[in-house]
Amino acid sequence: MEYRPTAAGPRRDADPAGATSEPVAVPGDSGSGTIADRLGRIWSQCLGVDAVDPDTDFFALGGDSLIAIGVAMAAGHQGLELTPQDLYDNRTVTSLARALEERYAAGGLAGPMDESARPPVPPNVAHLLEHGLAEPGRWRTPLIVRLRPDIAADDVRAVLTAITAAHDVLRVRLTERAGLWEQEIRPPEEFRDLMVEPLPDGVVDADAARAAVLGVVARQVAGRGIDSAPLTAALVTDPAGGPSHLAVTLHGVAADAETRDILLTDLLVGFGQRAAGAPIELSPVTASWADWCRRVAGLATHPAVLDRRDYWLERAAGGGRVPLAAGSAADRPGVTDLVRVPTTVGVADVTEFDDARRRTGAQVDELLLAALARAVAATVGPGRVAVDVTGAGRSVLRPEVDLHRTAGWFGTLYPVVLDSAAGRPDGASDVEAAADELDGVRAVLRGVPHHGIGYGLLRYLYAPTAARLAALPKADLHFSFAGTLPEPPDVPADAPVRFDPDTTLPVRETPPGLGHALELRVYRSRGELHADWWYDRRRIDPDRAAALAAAYPEALTGLARDLIAADEAAAAVDELELIDLSALDVSEEA
Repeated sequence: MEYRPTAAGPRRDADPAGATSEPVAVPGDSGSGTIADRLGRIWSQCLGVDAVDPDTDFFALGGDSLIAIGVAMAAGHQGLELTPQDLYDNRTVTSLARALEERYAAGGLAGPMDESARPPVPPNVAHLLEHGLAEPGRWRTPLIVRLRPDIAADDVRAVLTAITAAHDVLRVRLTERAGLWEQEIRPPEEFRDLMVEPLPDGVVDADAARAAVLGVVARQVAGRGIDSAPLTAALVTDPAGGPSHLAVTLHGVAADAETRDILLTDLLVGFGQRAAGAPIELSPVTASWADWCRRVAGLATHPAVLDRRDYWLERAAGGGRVPLAAGSAADRPGVTDLVRVPTTVGVADVTEFDDARRRTGAQVDELLLAALARAVAATVGPGRVAVDVTGAGRSVLRPEVDLHRTAGWFGTLYPVVLDSAAGRPDGASDVEAAADELDGVRAVLRGVPHHGIGYGLLRYLYAPTAARLAALPKADLHFSFAGTLPEPPDVPADAPVRFDPDTTLPVRETPPGLGHALELRVYRSRGELHADWWYDRRRIDPDRAAALAAAYPEALTGLARDLIAADEAAAAVDELELIDLSALDVSEEA
C-alpha cells in the first residue's frame, strides 16, 4: 500500500500569511519525499487503504482516536513530531503537512538556507565597524564622468537602476542589532538617490568644474550613516549647454580598485545602450557579494586556517615595536582629524625603481615596504615596525569563485612586523645591506598564508582566538598599494560618456577609513609614483608626519640605487671569475 495523489493531483489552497511554499527538511528525515509524501504513506498504512486523497478528511477515511494514536507513533518513528491532537486540528494530509512545515520553519534550523537571509559580515568590514572612522558612512570613493548634454536625469536613474540591480553589494545596508553588526541585502528597486544641481556661476575651466562637483558631493554625503546606501550620485549640469558631470560615490564596503573599474565599465556600457535606445543589458555577474561573504565565513573553521593560528598570534603580539603614535585616542578618528601629506617620485627615479625590481625579481610591494622600513629607521629609529597590510582577498577562493565581475571590498587586512635597519653589521654600507633588507621583507610577505585572510577570520569569526587577538596591540600604520591607475580610454568626442582625465582623484580623495594613526597609500600614474601619507593629527605630531613623508621618496630611490649597485658589483665579480677561469683554460692548453 502506498500514498498516491488522485488523478487530478493534490488541491492547493492559497497559503496563509507566513506559510512556507517550499518543502522543509526535518530532523530524522530519511530523504524519502516531502512531509506530505511521508504523511500520506503513514496514513495509508494505518488506515489500511491503498491510496489517500491528500485533501480528504482523516475521519471520513475511517480514522478514529486509536488510529490517530497509531499515526502519531508511526510519524515519530520517522522523525515527525506529531500528536493525536494535531490530526483533530488538521484533518487532511495537505493541512497537516502545512502545519508541520510552519512549525519546523518557525522553530528549527533544518531545511535549505533562505537566499534572502542576511549574509555574515566579512572580517575586513568587521574591522571597519570596530576601528574605522567615527563617521563610517563618509568613507567613500568619488568617481566623476562627463555626460553628453542630452543625457537627462531619467537616463542617469535608468543606468544606475540597472547597475545596482546587477551588483548586490550596492544594495547592502549595515545595521547594528543587539550590539552586533549585520548586513542586509535589499531587493533591486529604482535608483532614487540622485541629486541634480547646476554648476555655479563663474566656472570657466575643467579644474574649477571638478572642484564644484566635489563640493556638491561633499554636501550630499555629509551626515550619511553607515546604514545608508553604498552608492550615491549627483548630476551637475552646465547651464551654458556644455557637458554635465556625474559624480558617483562608493562606500568603502563596495569599493576596491577592481570595483572602480567594473563600475566605470558598466557606466560606459549602460549609457551607450541607453543613448542608442536599446535595453540596458550589463555583463552577467558570476558570483555575488552575498555568496562570497557566506563562503568566507565558512572558512573560519577550515583546518588550514586553524593550523596557522599560532602564526597569527605570534605576528600580532610582536613585541619591541618602534612607537609611531602618541598612545591611542579615546575615540575613533573623524574625517576632519585626518591630514594628507602628498609626495611624488618622478619618472626618472621610477625608471630606476623598475630596473631594481627587474634585477632582483622582487614584487612591487616588497620594495615599497623595504623602503618604508628605511624611512622609519631614518626618522624614528631602528627597530621592529608593525604594519597592517592590505592583501589580495579576491584570490582567496580562486579559481572556484570567479569575482572578475563582482563589485565589493575584498581586500584582506593583516599585520606584519618589519625590521627597520636592525641587525645590520657594523660598518656595512647601504649597498651591502640593501639585498639583506629586501630579502627580510620578502621572507615576511611571502610567508603570509592564504593572502592574509586567516588573521581576520581568527580575529572576528572564530571565538576561541577572537578575544586573544583583540587584546593584543594594534599596528599604528596601514600600508596599501593601489597599483597603476590606467589612463582613461580614448572615446569619440560625441560619446555619451567620457571619463574624467584626473585618474588619481578616486585614490587621492578617499579618506582613510580603517582608524589607523598613519596610512601610507602608494599608487602609480603617468609614469610617476605617488606616496600619500595620511595621519591622525590627534595622535601623530605634524613634524613627524612631514619627516616621514620627506624621507620616503629618498629611501625608495636610495634603496633602488643600492640594489642596482649591488647587482652590478655581483655581476663584475662573476665576470672576473669568468676571466680567471678562461685564463686558466688557456694556460692549460699551452
